[in-house]
Amino acid sequence: MNLTLKKRNNDIKDAAVVEKTAEKLGLHKKLVELLFSRGFDTEDKISKFLKPDEDNFYDPFLMKGMREAVGRINLAIENDEKVVVYGDYDADGVCASAILSLFLSGEGLNIYTHIPNRSSEGYGLSIESLEKIIDAACPDLIITCDCGISAYEEVEYAMDLGVDVIVTDHHEVSERVPNCIVINPKQSDCNYPIDYLCGAGVALKLVQAMGGIEKAKEYFDLAAVATVADLVPLLDENRLIVQSGIKSENLTNKGLKALLKNQQLDGSVTSSDVAYKIAPRINAAGRMGDAYRAFELLITKDSGRIKAIIDEINADNVKRKELCDAHYVEAIRIIKSENLIDNRAIILCHPDWEKGITGILAAQIAGDFKRPTFILVRSGDLYKGTCRSISDVNIYELLSSVSSVLTEFGGHSQAAGFSIAPENVDEFKKQVNAYLKNFDENCFLPYAEYDLDIEVKDIDLSLAKSLEKIEPIGNGNTRPLFRTTVNKLEVSPCKSNYNHTNIVTETGLPILAFNFYNENQFLMGAAAKDLLVEVGLSSFGGKDSRRAILRGVDVSELFINPSVAKAAFLKYLAYPVGGEAKFTKYARKDLARFVDGNIFGTLVICGSEKSYRELSNDFKDKFVLNEFMYSTSKNNYSRIMVSPVFDSDLMLSNFGKIVFVDSPPSDGVIAYINSKTKAEVFIPEDSNVKETFDGLDASRETFGKYFDIMRRNADLSAQNIFSFFRLLRTRVDGINVAQFVFCVTVFNELKFFDIKRGEFAIKINRGVKSELSLSAAYNRVREILG
Repeated sequence: MNLTLKKRNNDIKDAAVVEKTAEKLGLHKKLVELLFSRGFDTEDKISKFLKPDEDNFYDPFLMKGMREAVGRINLAIENDEKVVVYGDYDADGVCASAILSLFLSGEGLNIYTHIPNRSSEGYGLSIESLEKIIDAACPDLIITCDCGISAYEEVEYAMDLGVDVIVTDHHEVSERVPNCIVINPKQSDCNYPIDYLCGAGVALKLVQAMGGIEKAKEYFDLAAVATVADLVPLLDENRLIVQSGIKSENLTNKGLKALLKNQQLDGSVTSSDVAYKIAPRINAAGRMGDAYRAFELLITKDSGRIKAIIDEINADNVKRKELCDAHYVEAIRIIKSENLIDNRAIILCHPDWEKGITGILAAQIAGDFKRPTFILVRSGDLYKGTCRSISDVNIYELLSSVSSVLTEFGGHSQAAGFSIAPENVDEFKKQVNAYLKNFDENCFLPYAEYDLDIEVKDIDLSLAKSLEKIEPIGNGNTRPLFRTTVNKLEVSPCKSNYNHTNIVTETGLPILAFNFYNENQFLMGAAAKDLLVEVGLSSFGGKDSRRAILRGVDVSELFINPSVAKAAFLKYLAYPVGGEAKFTKYARKDLARFVDGNIFGTLVICGSEKSYRELSNDFKDKFVLNEFMYSTSKNNYSRIMVSPVFDSDLMLSNFGKIVFVDSPPSDGVIAYINSKTKAEVFIPEDSNVKETFDGLDASRETFGKYFDIMRRNADLSAQNIFSFFRLLRTRVDGINVAQFVFCVTVFNELKFFDIKRGEFAIKINRGVKSELSLSAAYNRVREILG
């Protein structure tokens, strides 16, 4: 097993209906098949999905509390009351606040807008903030945006002071709802057709209720940005909001238009543009400083101020990326000491991490480790927690189950926040992991979902063009993924960045795989491979062409190059023999005892293709991953690896058992492993190291030959020793990769040359003289070979 590919929806039962519908609507058959699989299984549903129509916006008065809210706001307008709009610091809250503030100001109200500071105030209503607002603004009415549904006590506090409150929110509703007018489609007795609007979507519906659809249209652009940014499903009315909002004629907000132009998006705009270029910058204002700047960007008409704010938030976005990278490195350092064998969650506490990026950090770790992730940072007397989940675990329900140790919590199924007293953190960890023990282990295994099966020959320009019709894409309407089965592939690294991979199928389809270097092992050989591909349209150079991007691969049989496997295992000779090597010997007949069924914590190392094949006949499917040289997951999944490259401390740190099937070439590699992990190391009691060294030549003549080859080709460089060897072989005939690795190891130990860090390049140290017998690696091989 490696990556399991699962079909997202059931197969279409009646292919004839699909074909007939496609013909009648003039659509590509595969597009109609895709839409059928996603529930759009009639002509009417397909037409509504593909062609936005403002008539399909729902009546806002279907939403519970809407009529009462409109009545109270109209009363405020009649009485010229002072109104506070209380928002949130993320893109959804900022856009929702801008929508209501602009609209209500246009209705003649005196509006005071408060966007809380993420660091000093935190999310939602707080009594301290309400005190300051009521003292400063003396409001008659407070309207919340994207918050308030869990603020029962805070709302009660404001109303006791004579201030009315209207809560507009979209977060999960707990048993205790504020005793005021509430507009939230997630209320159990709300009759609104959908319950997954974002906060700005709810605000837009309030505008529609008060001013009609034509007035609401003025804010489609802001609602579209928020809908994409908040990752709500791009279905039904949300899809209509985004389809309408990113149309050029509806992009009317001056500040948003300036930001789009700043990002070279002053032509057509897609939901992906919003997700990757616009939303992060609006969010950066609140993550790295005062979110009010983003709000001001969306309400001001001052061109100079707009430019200044855009410059600020662009700089903030750069800082945000740098800080995310730094925090991630530190998080990985902490994770190395966590118990990831018995625990299913990752829960990290750090007093000094920037609160503004904990959500990004949690999401990245949850994605990399496929575990619910909780990041806690100190905030006054409490810890403020941010959590992100995996698809099979509802994080809001999880927090509800451990609420007895929390001060407060709120959020959605996949993202939430909470507060907790420091003395409760250990109990919180215990209860969270106990809760997750009830989940099937398959929830934590690596898998990817696809929409449809397709033959490579059917991935053509016509398909690529037809798939453009499902835009806007995003959560709930993801870019379609296709599974296609291939055998032999042409695989080569991209010239500009070897981490990316160029692939060509036997039919000539070019596929690009980003950051796929470690996974290239699954593309080699002639065994059947299931590719997960995203098909799109490229208009490079003004000419349309099909574009395929690889998003995953499941291979029926791991390809192993026997000579490279042997050479990579020989590289362990380079680890110096010094510190004590701690290990336990086992009888080969007892190897099965290490297969304990735990999906985490066991690393089995083979030193040859032969030993892997023998082992995999019995145990291949008992391990989560089977890999050749390079680790393809940061998680500590139980796995069999052939001649692994120990290129990061994380790779070793979270295992409990490391089992060598073949005897390691020297004790140096065991001592290295001991220094990086607390895992118990096992080696076979009957050594077979001679098999690893067979075929090596320790003669001075052979070493002299290889040194001369390296000296004459010292201009070469590559990403690693094996890529270097492949380049070298294009110049020199009759060289052997295992012998090459052996010679390089000895020469490097004797300082005959230096190897450049970060890439493999040889720098000859002229004038250095030494004897081969002074090399520990050389002597080890001589000793075994005799």
